Amino acid sequence: MYIVAIDNLGEDREGIARALSEALEMTFYDALVRVRVPGKGPLIVAAYKEKNTALERAEKLGAAGFRTLVLGHDEVETDEMRIIIRKFFFGDSELEVEARTGNTVRIEYALIDMIIRGTRIVQNTETETVKDRKFDVGRTILSGGLDSLGPALQLTRAANFAFVLAELRRRCPRAVYDDRLVSKAGQSRLLGSMFEPERHLDIAVSLLSRSLRF
Repeated sequence: MYIVAIDNLGEDREGIARALSEALEMTFYDALVRVRVPGKGPLIVAAYKEKNTALERAEKLGAAGFRTLVLGHDEVETDEMRIIIRKFFFGDSELEVEARTGNTVRIEYALIDMIIRGTRIVQNTETETVKDRKFDVGRTILSGGLDSLGPALQLTRAANFAFVLAELRRRCPRAVYDDRLVSKAGQSRLLGSMFEPERHLDIAVSLLSRSLRF
């Protein structure tokens, strides 16, 4: 699958819809539904099985004045491609992280060019029978990675996350920061009517990072 998105949308959504309908060969109504969202984009407007078709449509959109982005299925980031952090340490010039796999990675702050904050929406149903369960502080701290903050540890998870984010932004002043994916509404504005945030957050992250670097 190859996704086509447009960016830097103006305020005249009806005018955008007319140009979009001509370039993508769809009805004006369908085009208007896709672009009638807040913000300037990026916004997914089409998806195709064939790469050549996606590139052809993107070229037509470009000729119509749109800033276009094409994202292939092999360019969508997944958890398998990411480093899921279990512990971390703020060094003087680099961030040291321990992955869930146990591997340690060091990243220089100067090399971090983007910080994207988002919220993953997970839906599942689980049934559990508990007998005489006791609270284990040591296990909770270890499994949650809360000992990473040391003396800076806050009373709540939200406060801890806010501290980590502020400290990371302070140490990476040249990094672009974007928090549009924090809410479901923000995710929907980017994914449009074609993809559900609960199932396709990886597409939203990949497309947003491409747009910020474009």
